[in-house]
Amino acid sequence: METLVLVLTEWVKRAKCRDYPVSMFVFDNQERDSVRRIREAKAICEECPVRSECLDEAIRTGSAGIWGGLTRKERGKIPRVEKIIAITATPMVYREGKYRQIEEPRP
Repeated sequence: METLVLVLTEWVKRAKCRDYPVSMFVFDNQERDSVRRIREAKAICEECPVRSECLDEAIRTGSAGIWGGLTRKERGKIPRVEKIIAITATPMVYREGKYRQIEEPRP
């Protein structure tokens, strides 16, 4: 099970924000300079190669802050149909030095 989680979250390693402090993306919107901070965070997201994966994760988990280039309020405006996210990844396990597909149990 640990290997499966690792495979599904591999996108995080390619995220542009990984080199920045979390406080740059998650903060109180009532702060005096929050508009500037949101703009700076979104600029980093615009260049991110895994922006869609990040946005999917934020919608799925309801995370606070800037994810996938959108604030929590902006993500809340996405029509409900678009929020349905199906994990299409094939379940895998690491065996004998290779990732192998997990076969579905037969009835």
